[in-house]
Amino acid sequence: MPDIKDVCQGPPRLSREDRDKIVSRIHSLLFWVGEIIPQEIIVGDRKVSLRDVVFNYIVRDSHTEEERREAETLAGLLDDRIRELEREIKHGDVTRAKACGLMNEARSLMRAVDELRSTSEKDDQIKYRELMGKVEDAKRWQEFLKEVR
Repeated sequence: MPDIKDVCQGPPRLSREDRDKIVSRIHSLLFWVGEIIPQEIIVGDRKVSLRDVVFNYIVRDSHTEEERREAETLAGLLDDRIRELEREIKHGDVTRAKACGLMNEARSLMRAVDELRSTSEKDDQIKYRELMGKVEDAKRWQEFLKEVR
């Protein structure tokens, strides 16, 4: 499989195969390695400091349900934007350079989505372990009370 430089180098005009390669590169394994989350993005009619939002979300030890819902909503909006970028690469009137720029933008947004969703999964795992710890404590107490009686 050619590396990114191969799909981003060549004549400005894109063939169907070139477009497919660029889109497949967006979804390749470890797609986000080396990609930097964009500083700001436009969501609807407002500007969001995406890098700051993601950083503040991932450094917290725990999150409220509302924060999780907001993170998932933001991740969903970013997924929508990624799909738009893919459509533009596949069907838009773009040059090779523009398509590669769109690919990099999509990959940086995918990194933000990955960070937001993996942090939520870690929270769920922590809550599960805490709950199971409480269950084990309750079982130990029951055993202790049985022995004392």
